[in-house]
Amino acid sequence: MYMLKPEETRSLKILLVSPQGKMDDDSNQKPLFHMALGVLVSLTPAQHQIELVDEHFHDPIRYDGDYDLVGITSRTLEATRAYEIADTFRAHGKTVVLGGLHISFNPEEAAKHADSIVIGEADNLWTTVLDDVAAGSLKPVYNSKDFPPVKEITPIDYARIAKVSRRGKVDGTKSIPIYLTRGCPFNCSFCVTPNFTGKQYRSQKPELLRQQVDAAKKYFFKENGRSSKPWFMLTDENLGINKKKLWESLDLLKECNITFSVFLSVNFLEDPETVKKLVDAGCNFVLAGLESIKQSTLEAYNKGHVNSAEKYSKIIEDCRKAGLNIQGNFLFNPAIDTFEDIDELVQFVTKNHLFMPIFQIITPYPGTQMYWDYKNKGLITDEDWEKYNALHLVIKSERYDPLLFQYKVLKSYTDIYSWRHIVARTWYNPRKLINLVTSLAFRNHLRNQLDEFERHHGLSPKVLEGVR
Repeated sequence: MYMLKPEETRSLKILLVSPQGKMDDDSNQKPLFHMALGVLVSLTPAQHQIELVDEHFHDPIRYDGDYDLVGITSRTLEATRAYEIADTFRAHGKTVVLGGLHISFNPEEAAKHADSIVIGEADNLWTTVLDDVAAGSLKPVYNSKDFPPVKEITPIDYARIAKVSRRGKVDGTKSIPIYLTRGCPFNCSFCVTPNFTGKQYRSQKPELLRQQVDAAKKYFFKENGRSSKPWFMLTDENLGINKKKLWESLDLLKECNITFSVFLSVNFLEDPETVKKLVDAGCNFVLAGLESIKQSTLEAYNKGHVNSAEKYSKIIEDCRKAGLNIQGNFLFNPAIDTFEDIDELVQFVTKNHLFMPIFQIITPYPGTQMYWDYKNKGLITDEDWEKYNALHLVIKSERYDPLLFQYKVLKSYTDIYSWRHIVARTWYNPRKLINLVTSLAFRNHLRNQLDEFERHHGLSPKVLEGVR
C-alpha cells in the first residue's frame, strides 16, 4: 500500500494554544512561547497553515476560526482552562487534540474533552496525527510508546514561530526559550521528567544550536541602549548531569555571544572554575533548588548530607563576587516546617540579599513519584487543578489549619518583595537591570494574589499573630 509522504498530505489550518491557568504566574520571567508548541511548529510540514495563541500574553482566541485542527498543550495548573477551551471549540464543531504533561498522566480525564489525546513526547508522532486528520481517520489516542523513541532533539524553527505567533522582537529584559539538552538520568520523586521526557540524555548538535541562536536573534531580538545581547531562557530539564557535560555546554554557549538563565544543581556552584565558566559564557542567573535552610528538612529531602544554610550563604556570596546571581527556590511542607521556620527563612533571604527568591508549598504533581506516593497514602486532599500553582496546600496538614498555612507562606513571600528588599537586592547583586525589572513583576503579581486571597477569605495579618 502506498504511504503518503508528509509533504503530500492535504494542507490543514492548525491552531496551537497555550492556555493560562486562572492562578498562573504572570511574571516577567515567562518565555516568549511555550517550548512544547515551538517543537510542534518546527515539526509541522510546510504546506500546513499554523496560528499560535498564548494566553500567558493574553492573546484572544477565535472560537469561530476556520480551523481543521486545534491542538492544546497543558501542565496541571492549566488543565481546567485547557478543558474549557477544548469544550468550547468542540461545541463549535472543531477537531481538538490535547497533549502535554498533565494530559499524559491523566488520559482518561482528558479524553472526555478531546477528539484525540497525545501521551508523551510528540516528536515522532506529530506528523502521523496530521496525516490522520487530513485523511479523516484521527485515532482517539496517540501514545509515544507506540512510536520509535525520541533519540534526537528537534531543532526549533524560530523563523516560522515568529511568523505564526503574535510575538514581536524584545530587548534583553525578556527571555527567548531554547534548549541544549533533553532528558535527565536521575529519578527525583518530585520531578515529572523521568516519566515524561525520560532518562535518556540527548544533546543538541553544536552547529544546529548555533543556527538556532542566530535565527532567534534575527527574528526575536531588538537591541537597544539597555541591552546589547538577547536573554535566552534555557528550558533544559538538567543541563549539568556532570561537570564535563556542563563545561562542554558552557563552552558552546560562550561562542553564541548571548546572556542566559538556567536551572542547575547548587552543588555545581561550589566549584569556582564552573562559576567562572558560567559568567564567561553569559549566564545572568542560575535557579537552584535550595529547598530549605533547616537541616532536618534538608535531610528529609535527602540533601542534608551535602547541603546546609552556611554552605548556601557561602555559595551565594562567592557567586555574587564572581558576577553571578543565584535565584533560590524554597519548599514548605506543613508536616516538617513551622511558622518559625518560615520566619527564619525570610531572615536568611534578607541577610543574603538572595536574587528573586521563590517560595513554594510542596505540591505532588501528577506524573511524579511523589504524587503516586501521596495518593496511595490518602494524603492528597484536593485535586482542583487550578490550585496546583505551589501556593495552595493540597495535602493533609495536621499541625496547621490549611488556610492559615497558605496565608503565612503567601504573606511571607510577598513581604520579601517589598520595596526595601527589592532596592537592597538590586544594590548588592550584579546585573541590576534584570534584577529590578523581574523583581517588580514578581512584586505586582504577588501583591495582587495576596490582596485577592485576603479579600476572598476575609483575612488580615492579625490572624497569624501568636501562631507557631
